Amino acid sequence: MGIHVTIDRTKQSGVAIMGGTFDPIHNGHLRTAVEVLERYQYASLRIIPCFQPVHKDQPGVTPSQRLDMAQLAITSHPDLSVDAREITRQGPSYTIDTLREIREELGAEEPLIMVLGMDSFLSLPTWSEWKSLLHYAHILVVSRPGWEPDLVSELSAFCEKYRASAPHELQCAPSGRIWLETLTPLGISSSMIRLLASRQESIAYLLPEPVQKYIETHTLYR
Repeated sequence: MGIHVTIDRTKQSGVAIMGGTFDPIHNGHLRTAVEVLERYQYASLRIIPCFQPVHKDQPGVTPSQRLDMAQLAITSHPDLSVDAREITRQGPSYTIDTLREIREELGAEEPLIMVLGMDSFLSLPTWSEWKSLLHYAHILVVSRPGWEPDLVSELSAFCEKYRASAPHELQCAPSGRIWLETLTPLGISSSMIRLLASRQESIAYLLPEPVQKYIETHTLYR
């Protein structure tokens, strides 16, 4: 006989955030968000579209359109929300500024977890005030199975110094720890969707249907 496990949702704690360009948001982003929430039982996860990416070219669609698509994408997920602060703040989107704002809003004790893909984590030493990020949040790094990247020495030392021994440590303190997790990603990318849309080929099932309709209605990425 199988054992039925009931999850006590009153024990959920921690606010997770996922930032990015989301040009456009797609099912790969959403699957990662849902897996993170389910695996660690965080209370919520916020999608935070940036206004102007610091390390990438400016997207071809407007910030408000990317925000619209993100909001359309999460309508069926009650534990997901969209945080528009970087869009409304405008200017280059520095993560350190966003973390400071959210920390002030949450107070000193609530765990705050920043979810990063491994590619973003590897670029961390190029971020503004990157060593101060852990003053405000934890970092949860998600990578694909079997990928063992070479960390630059400065990042390697940083990771080893603050690496948690177990993932629940990220819910036992407000900030300051790093956890590396393996998730099997969906083989979807925003660049793939933009390319298909530019060729007027189908983007069905790569992103939520409301986002697909929005792209088609507004003839984005053509």
